Amino acid sequence: MERPRLEAQCYRNGDCHPGRLLGGLSELAAGSNPCEIRKPAAKLTRPPSDKGSRAREGEEREERDGLPALEDAYTTILEGLGEDPTREGLLLTPRRAAKAMQFLTKGYRETVGDILNDAVFDEDHDEMVIVKDIDMFSLCEHHLVPFFGKVHIGYLPRKKVVGLSKLARFLLYNLRSFQERLTKQIALAITEALKPVGVAVVIEASHMCMIMRGVQKMSSKTVTSAMLGVLREDPKTREEFLALIKN
Repeated sequence: MERPRLEAQCYRNGDCHPGRLLGGLSELAAGSNPCEIRKPAAKLTRPPSDKGSRAREGEEREERDGLPALEDAYTTILEGLGEDPTREGLLLTPRRAAKAMQFLTKGYRETVGDILNDAVFDEDHDEMVIVKDIDMFSLCEHHLVPFFGKVHIGYLPRKKVVGLSKLARFLLYNLRSFQERLTKQIALAITEALKPVGVAVVIEASHMCMIMRGVQKMSSKTVTSAMLGVLREDPKTREEFLALIKN
């Protein structure tokens, strides 16, 4: 068995330095030159990117989304509060706030089709499907302050089921109203998408307009429900749903 040897790496000044281990001495006998200078492999180069073009496209998209108008509005709000929007800490605040508001209200720009994304499947299942304790955050349209809590959604399929994550995404589609209307909107959107035998939605939420201002009741919660189809008409089915979301 041949002993391994150290390959000699050659530098441009002719000096040699031991490198990685290779096979035996037979390579030298075959006439290989351990000090042969190897040319580095050619590097892949990326084509130059047109940063200016991408920046222009981003600006045009922001114009379409109404970002400049929102930014101006937040600047006016800061001025109305007696602040100086040009001071260091507030220079980018109007833009940040405008982008945050666009994100919080993105449900305005989505449809039920966008939410489902073809995730409706034919399935011979006729028992209740429930997804409960879904975290929810929204904005109250009265004061534009958050309300947050848990949402429980259940439906009785009519030979069609939807991907479970899509039930939670219905909340994103509807983050644009007060709680009473939001509850009904979610139930109607599920009915439109699946045509189920029945739908039930319950929301338990805390409202910052009651906690931070007004009556300032820290532990108060608002509970709303919407029942459609058999879940509205049949007391036993409705009781089953309510019992399941409590346990």
